[in-house]
Amino acid sequence: MHLPGELFVEYQLAAKAMRRDLHVSMAAYGDYGPGYIGTAAAYREGGYETSARASSVDPKAEPMLMAAMKKLLEAE
Repeated sequence: MHLPGELFVEYQLAAKAMRRDLHVSMAAYGDYGPGYIGTAAAYREGGYETSARASSVDPKAEPMLMAAMKKLLEAE
Protein backbone atom coordinates (compact mmCIF):
# COMPACT_ATOMS: atom_id res chain seq x y z
CA MET A 1 0.00 0.00 0.00
CA HIS A 2 1.50 3.35 -1.04
CA LEU A 3 0.41 6.39 0.93
CA PRO A 4 1.82 9.92 1.14
CA GLY A 5 3.99 11.57 3.75
CA GLU A 6 5.61 9.99 6.76
CA LEU A 7 2.84 7.94 8.33
CA PHE A 8 2.71 6.96 11.96
CA VAL A 9 3.04 3.21 12.54
CA GLU A 10 -0.61 3.05 13.64
CA TYR A 11 -1.63 3.18 9.98
CA GLN A 12 0.47 0.10 9.16
CA LEU A 13 -0.98 -1.73 12.13
CA ALA A 14 -4.51 -0.78 11.10
CA ALA A 15 -3.92 -2.02 7.54
CA LYS A 16 -2.64 -5.34 8.85
CA ALA A 17 -5.68 -5.66 11.12
CA MET A 18 -8.03 -4.95 8.22
CA ARG A 19 -6.63 -7.88 6.21
CA ARG A 20 -5.14 -10.47 8.53
CA ASP A 21 -5.21 -12.94 5.64
CA LEU A 22 -2.68 -10.90 3.61
CA HIS A 23 0.84 -9.64 4.12
CA VAL A 24 0.24 -5.89 3.94
CA SER A 25 3.24 -3.59 3.60
CA MET A 26 3.13 0.16 3.79
CA ALA A 27 5.26 2.28 1.48
CA ALA A 28 5.40 5.90 2.55
CA TYR A 29 7.64 8.87 1.78
CA GLY A 30 6.50 8.86 -1.87
CA ASP A 31 5.17 12.38 -1.57
CA TYR A 32 6.79 14.11 1.36
CA GLY A 33 4.77 17.33 0.87
CA PRO A 34 2.41 16.66 3.80
CA GLY A 35 5.26 15.82 6.19
CA TYR A 36 4.31 13.64 9.13
CA ILE A 37 0.81 12.19 9.16
CA GLY A 38 -0.16 11.40 12.70
CA THR A 39 -3.25 9.91 14.22
CA ALA A 40 -5.98 12.16 15.58
CA ALA A 41 -4.86 11.22 19.10
CA ALA A 42 -1.26 12.19 18.33
CA TYR A 43 -2.32 15.67 17.24
CA ARG A 44 -4.16 16.12 20.56
CA GLU A 45 -1.11 14.92 22.49
CA GLY A 46 1.24 17.29 20.67
CA GLY A 47 4.94 16.87 19.95
CA TYR A 48 7.29 17.67 17.11
CA GLU A 49 5.85 15.27 14.51
CA THR A 50 2.37 16.79 14.74
CA SER A 51 3.47 20.41 15.03
CA ALA A 52 2.72 22.90 12.27
CA ARG A 53 6.44 22.92 11.53
CA ALA A 54 6.57 19.19 10.74
CA SER A 55 3.06 18.35 9.52
CA SER A 56 0.73 20.15 7.15
CA VAL A 57 -2.00 17.58 7.80
CA ASP A 58 -5.16 18.18 9.81
CA PRO A 59 -6.13 15.67 12.52
CA LYS A 60 -9.31 15.02 10.52
CA ALA A 61 -7.16 13.15 7.98
CA GLU A 62 -7.12 9.94 10.03
CA PRO A 63 -10.70 8.82 9.31
CA MET A 64 -10.28 9.68 5.63
CA LEU A 65 -7.06 7.70 5.35
CA MET A 66 -8.53 4.75 7.25
CA ALA A 67 -11.58 4.69 4.97
CA ALA A 68 -9.40 4.81 1.86
CA MET A 69 -7.18 2.02 3.18
CA LYS A 70 -10.22 -0.12 3.96
CA LYS A 71 -11.63 0.46 0.48
CA LEU A 72 -8.34 -0.49 -1.18
CA LEU A 73 -7.88 -3.59 0.95
CA GLU A 74 -11.44 -4.78 0.37
CA ALA A 75 -10.86 -4.58 -3.38
CA GLU A 76 -8.34 -7.43 -3.13
